Amino acid sequence: MSFCSDEVNFLVYRYLQESGFVHSAYLFGIESHISQSNINGAVVPPAALLSIIQKGLQYTESEISIGEDGSERTMECMSLIDAVMPDMVESRKQAIAKSSQVKAETSSATNGDDGAHPVGEYSAQSQISSCLLSSNLRAAAWRYVEPRPPGV
Repeated sequence: MSFCSDEVNFLVYRYLQESGFVHSAYLFGIESHISQSNINGAVVPPAALLSIIQKGLQYTESEISIGEDGSERTMECMSLIDAVMPDMVESRKQAIAKSSQVKAETSSATNGDDGAHPVGEYSAQSQISSCLLSSNLRAAAWRYVEPRPPGV
């Protein structure tokens, strides 16, 4: 995949327009010569810049949450700023690997449960964590919580 500065500039210009920064978009468009680029704005979907940022953040999260052995590990949502800081990404990888190792040792030492559960059932510890980035840049985390029995 490759891209040029005209494409990035157009996405930033479009984002400024969609976010209501009309004056900033106008000035940015003039300074970056948007009108002279060969980009057909009619084919670029709305919120394209946010979509690319969201995909990049999801890729970074999945890169961290997949272990060296290919196993999947749960993690807390990352902020956009954390995702672009190499030290923060590496420390997250190490922390998750360490916590996964401790959990594996603890579960095998306590009751011999291998952690396998029938398809469609979740243990109280199971959780799904992913960051969703909406078009207005609000981050939300979703986590599965075990349903409570009626009357509790």
